[in-house]
Amino acid sequence: MDFERIVRLKEGESILRIVRSFWLVRLPQAILAGLLITAPFFFMIPLFSLRTFGLIAFLLSIFTGLIYALRLYIEWSCNAFVVTTRRVIDVDQHGFFRRTVSEALYEKLQDVSFTVAGIWGTVFRYGTIVVQTAGSQISLELPYVRRPQELHYLITETAASRQPEDVDGLRSQRVTHLLDAAADLNDAEARAFLVALQEAVNHG
Repeated sequence: MDFERIVRLKEGESILRIVRSFWLVRLPQAILAGLLITAPFFFMIPLFSLRTFGLIAFLLSIFTGLIYALRLYIEWSCNAFVVTTRRVIDVDQHGFFRRTVSEALYEKLQDVSFTVAGIWGTVFRYGTIVVQTAGSQISLELPYVRRPQELHYLITETAASRQPEDVDGLRSQRVTHLLDAAADLNDAEARAFLVALQEAVNHG
């Protein structure tokens, strides 16, 4: 799956990690798909003795199993958290033809949490991770994540590493506004402004 094409990375943005659900939780469904495909071969003689009806049942079971297996694979491979240098992207694949893509910018992250519940989750170390953004009722959620604490750490550390860049950007904007305001001052006001600025720097 080409996630770079799906999420459309911005200039200077790169993918840090792609995280999918733990494949083991889909094992019962995979076994069912395998049975639908292989079981008809064990009953070929009785099925073919039914002639047309048996042949239809034989082919229908195999076809259903193949379609079901393909759907399982597509939903597993396309449902993922894409962690980039700028945001967290949640790609949800529903069946063959429906996909939902949501994102959370690091500067808007309000909370990142994970939950490991149940015996199987504890034994196989998988859980659910939830990303909540400020000012939004919509949260990004990916269930059955293998070692969710590692993904939690990656998201929180990447978000924290971007904060200095945001602070520097705000400082640059404030300095620009101050310089623009100083350009409109007369000589006396400009001298007073420079004295006040020098005192602020010395005490800062």
